[in-house]
This record gives sequence, structure tokens and C-alpha cells, in this order.
Amino acid sequence: MSPENVWNVWNRILRASPWEIVWGLLSSPVVCAALGIALALVVVRVRRGSSTGRSVLRGERVAVGAIALVVGVVWVVDIALRGYVLDMSATVSWWRFAVAPIAAAAGMAVWGVLLRTKAPRRTVDATSAARRTWTTFGSRRGIRILVALMLVTSCIVVVFGQMSTALDPGVAAHVALDVPNVEAPPIVTVFPGWAYGIPLLAGVVALAAAVVFALHRNAVRPFSDRVRLDLERSGRSDAARDVVTLALGVVLIALGGLLHMARSGAVTTMIVVTDSGAEARHDVSLPHADLILAGGFVAPFLQIAGCVLLALLVVHAIGLVRARPRRSASPVEVPV
Repeated sequence: MSPENVWNVWNRILRASPWEIVWGLLSSPVVCAALGIALALVVVRVRRGSSTGRSVLRGERVAVGAIALVVGVVWVVDIALRGYVLDMSATVSWWRFAVAPIAAAAGMAVWGVLLRTKAPRRTVDATSAARRTWTTFGSRRGIRILVALMLVTSCIVVVFGQMSTALDPGVAAHVALDVPNVEAPPIVTVFPGWAYGIPLLAGVVALAAAVVFALHRNAVRPFSDRVRLDLERSGRSDAARDVVTLALGVVLIALGGLLHMARSGAVTTMIVVTDSGAEARHDVSLPHADLILAGGFVAPFLQIAGCVLLALLVVHAIGLVRARPRRSASPVEVPV
């Protein structure tokens, strides 16, 4: 960021109202990430006292927390490079909304591939041989919320893509807004069109496939012969909830960024100065104006919620690593 830009930003801050300053801060993904981490620490402190060292499948849950950390770091580094290090103002950064879902999908795919039953397998009986699917463990409600959120994100991507305009061949990253009853060319602004939406759709599809694969692997692998069946079922449910929580956080972050960019590029009014110097205000024809304006309002809160979910996974994984349960008292290795 050049010194001139810093000076302009400082002057705008001095002239802005407290509400404009707060809203300007919330428009920054970095601020949303910081608020999400702070809220997650508050939640952890309020819930302090819950046992983490007695959790079954500690290694698998720590790995999910590590994936959440990597996804968060990759997302913030991408924002920092695009916004503060590199001058990409004239570049269509098509990956900006897809980077977090794709990183999470890759991490979950590796997590599912590496799942193993380390101890000897349990002897097959009626309980352990029951058919298990990717929805057997974890929260059914969480899975339904994730599916609904992915569908909403996909629909919004399609709506924004239909609204977008391609200034260059094959690059639909703008929107052309007409001004009714005014002899003026359309207003063209940057908009999350197909150039941003198609990579995000690919990321959401990859994330959905990775979630199903990870939950399937978590469910169908054999039970351990050294762990009580009820405890291992509980541990697998915890691991499945962590996987769904990670996916929810990632989709919330991507959707919040998409809605914020759409609101930033939306224009609802235009002031025209006549030859006599008089100013006339005209309404701009903005398709789906209610959706865009409402989305711009909830966008920072979606990103904060997503960051809270990722931060909770990371903090919980750190708690599992630091916990030192006594092996003689741990229920994880109670023989059957």
C-alpha cells in the first residue's frame, strides 16, 4: 500500500462516523478472522472444564484441527498477499473464494485416506457388523445444515454469474448497471461473476465429495479390539462432527466473501450534474438488489462465524495434544 493510499485512508477515517468506522473494519476479512479467534477463545474459556484428554480417536481429531489451522493460514496469507503485498488491482483473482474450500477438501481427502485401525480388529458380531454409512456417525442436523449451506452458496453463485458481464473474452468479472431515463452508458463495476463463481463451485463440489469420503472412511473401518464399542462409537461421532464443523466454517468464509464483494460492486443511485451545475439523483437498475444489500449486511457475520468454527477446532486440537491422561485411568484402552 502506497503512502498516498495510507494518507487517503487516514483522512477518510478522520471524517467518518463511529458507525462507518466499525462497518469499515468489519468489511476486512482479517478483522473478521481476529474477531472469530477472540470469540472462539471466549467460548473455550466459558466451557473450560470439559474433558479433552479422555477423548477417543485423539489423533484423528488433532489432525482435523491441524487441517483447520492450515486452511485458516492459507486463507489469511492469500488475503495479505493480494491486499497488502502485491498490486493485483487490475487482476481477476479467480481463486480468492475457492482457496479455502479446495484446501479443506485436499486436507479431508488425505485425512480419509490415512485412517486406519491401529489395534487388532474386533471380532465380528451383530453390533460391529451392522451396516455403516457416511451418515452413521456425527450430527445428522449438522450434515443437513452443511448440505443446505452448500446449495444456497451454489444458487447464489449461479445468480451472480447470470448478472455478470464479460469485458474481455471468457472473463465475466463485472456487472453493467443501467440508469433508467438517463442518456448515459451503463455503470460497470467489479462483481463476483462466473470468473469467481466457477472456481468456487468447483471448490464446493470438491469439498462435498471430500466430506462424504472422510465420513465414509471414518464409519466403515473396522472397530478396534482394545476399545469398548460404545467409547469408539462416541469417538467416531466426535471425529465426524469435527469434519462437518470444518466444512461449515470453510463454506461460511467463502460465502461471506462472495456476498461482500457483490455488495461492494453494487450501485443503487447515481448523481448526474447538468450543464447548469444542478445535481440530479437517479436510481440505478440493480437486479436482485434486496439479495445483494442483505447479503452485504450479513457477510462479515458469516465470515466471523466461519472463523469461530475453525478456531474452535484448532484450540480443541491443541487441548488434546497438551492433555496427558493417565493410561491406567483412561477409558480409551479398556479391554473388552
